[in-house]
Amino acid sequence: MIPLGIALPWSLPLTLVIYGVVVAAAVWIYRDAKARGSRYAPLWALSTLVFTIVPVLAYLYLHREAGPAR
Repeated sequence: MIPLGIALPWSLPLTLVIYGVVVAAAVWIYRDAKARGSRYAPLWALSTLVFTIVPVLAYLYLHREAGPAR
């Protein structure tokens, strides 16, 4: 059993990978929204950074019929 307060050796790299995926998703959503001409692109990116998966799912749902941005 691991005592509380002692970090596992893989916890830092795992945390960095998770944060990296969230930042990559925010950048992708920002670029896609900007390419579509959305004035809310920074808001989409910021909400992705704060709330992670919920804005990603909402963005994908709202833009599902529009197809890829050009």
